[in-house]
This record gives sequence, structure tokens and C-alpha cells, in this order.
Amino acid sequence: DNSPSHTLICLHGMFGGLSNYDGLVPHTDNCELFVPSLPIHGDSGERPTIRGLSHWLDQFISDMNLEEPILMGNSLGGHLALDYVIQHPQKVRALVLTGSSGLQEKEFGSTCPRRNDREYIRAQAAQTFYKDLVDDALLDDIMEVITTPEKLKNVLAIARDTYEHQIEQQLPEILQPVLLIWGRNDQITPPEVANKFEQMLPEARLRWIDKCGHAPMMEHPETFALFLNEFLIELQNQPK
Repeated sequence: DNSPSHTLICLHGMFGGLSNYDGLVPHTDNCELFVPSLPIHGDSGERPTIRGLSHWLDQFISDMNLEEPILMGNSLGGHLALDYVIQHPQKVRALVLTGSSGLQEKEFGSTCPRRNDREYIRAQAAQTFYKDLVDDALLDDIMEVITTPEKLKNVLAIARDTYEHQIEQQLPEILQPVLLIWGRNDQITPPEVANKFEQMLPEARLRWIDKCGHAPMMEHPETFALFLNEFLIELQNQPK
């Protein structure tokens, strides 16, 4: 039977995009990857919220006919995965969280100063990584969001909601296996956040990647995939 044994839904962060998970693709076999574009910069007319994104994700899972997917989320995407599993525990097989928000993070701020200053924005974006991976294409994407008033309003709304929508109390209710993959040099959700997640999630295990910031799957895709594949093999051998 060559059908993939796991379905993975990869959820990107606030300024993230579909390409954030490209580096994993060559190293993950035996699973089907879905990378939906989250309606964060929305044309829906409604301001995005974590709970609103959870409803959207539920619709996506149902439309795609996915059964018990594993949710893998970076940053805001991790926060969304956690909120979703709290709402729908019976629908999720496991979680993979990397640089996830939901406990504490460096506040994005409720305004965006100097938003037309490309070099300033570049320096802010570079804090995401241990080694500066901000190229012109990534910077163009960010600039487009923050210089388009409607998109900027949506980003600030979801940033505020992320900051206010804390899920600490509910973490002990999450009984699924959880893999935490964290950069030791993450400045946005620092290592103590990972330690706290590990303590509060009953079935969590934590794997560290050195010389790595807030987006381990982009900075160290091979190491990330190694930890991920090890986790997937264990899941396969575990009774549900």
C-alpha cells in the first residue's frame, strides 16, 4: 500500500506564506502535505481573529475531506492549530508546533512606525532568523502588506487578537501527541516559551535546533524534517 500514511496541514505565520514549507518537501515522504493560504490579509470584509481562522480551517478540512490530519503550525499558525484542536479534539491526530504564539511573544505593537522605511522593516524582519534570510522577494511581500492600508489593518487586528487570545488554561486539555521544534535563538517566541509549552501539554516532546531563529523549517529544513519523520514513524506505530 503506497498511499501516504499521514496528512499534514502546514499553517504559516502572520507574514508567512506558502513557500515557508518548501524546504521540507524533498525530505518528507510518506505523508501528504497541504499548505493552505490563510485568509489573514483578508478580502472577506471581516477583521481576522484566531477563532475566525479556526472556523475557516474547519471548513477547509471538511471541503478537502481530510480525516484526522496532523496540524503543523509556525508562529500564528501554531496558535491557530492549538485553538483548533481545543475546539475540535476529535478531528486532529497530532500537532507539530514551531515558534508558536499562544503563550507569550514579543508584542508586534499596535501601530507600525516607519512603515515606508524599507531598511527599518528589513531589520525588523531579519529578527525572525538567526542568519539573515530576508531577500528582496520576502521584503516586497511584507512591504506590500504594510503599505496597503486595508491589509495593514487586518495584520494589526490579528496581531492584537493573537496577543489577547491566550490559551494557557486549556493546554492541559490537549491530549494529542505534540512535537515542539524550536530554534534556540528564537527572539520572537524565546526558548522559555518552548519549555512552558512542553510542561503544560501532557503529551509533548521538545526538540531544539541550534543557530536557529523563529522559523526552523525555513532555516534548517533537513534537521526539522529529521525530527518530524521520527515523530511520524512513532505515530504510525501508536494505537490511536
